[in-house]
Amino acid sequence: MKIKYLTAALITLAGLGLTQRADAILEMTYNDGSGNSSQYLLGTVIPGTQSGGQVNRDVLMTNQLVSMGLGAQGTFTVNGDSGLYSRSFNFGSPPAAIAAGAVFATGIQDGTTPVTVSLGTGFQYLVVAYDGPQGSVAIFNVAGLTGSVDLYRYAKIDGTTGNLIGSNVAAQDFKLMTGWTLLNPTGVVPDGGTTVMLLGAALGALGMTRRFLKI
Repeated sequence: MKIKYLTAALITLAGLGLTQRADAILEMTYNDGSGNSSQYLLGTVIPGTQSGGQVNRDVLMTNQLVSMGLGAQGTFTVNGDSGLYSRSFNFGSPPAAIAAGAVFATGIQDGTTPVTVSLGTGFQYLVVAYDGPQGSVAIFNVAGLTGSVDLYRYAKIDGTTGNLIGSNVAAQDFKLMTGWTLLNPTGVVPDGGTTVMLLGAALGALGMTRRFLKI
């Protein structure tokens, strides 16, 4: 009986490594001055595009960032609205964003806690907008993440650098999140090599345990 429960426990342990989860709130800095960017950030837009429906405009902004080189920054007119686009130093060749299968939310309320977004079985992009025409947009590449991620409820612009500073407490110059959009549903398919490695480790440990238990 003991070995049966041990087998289940080891296989469960192996399964824990098959997907990634963001351990903390998603940060928004695109460049810390030394060529680094927050881990999941694709880039920022100041201010964000307002024209068109939420999903369509978020697709357009995401694709403008996708088209830019790593660390590039420039002013572009997207769907009639001009904004400063700042590309992070992450993700060399991400796929184009599409509207099909998008999930979105609006009507975020004031508060003092992070905004939690469920990623379901996986999406490529998460677009987060703050306070309309005077605000900003942070776009994250969340491919490979499952479960839930936390976002700052408020954000302010750090001068004209393109960097955004997040907070969960309303303060001067901080703008409330107006909505978020998940783009490109992906589902999560475990990496074959990782799966085999973890399962092999679990079975190896099981074999050693059987020897010690003389079963």
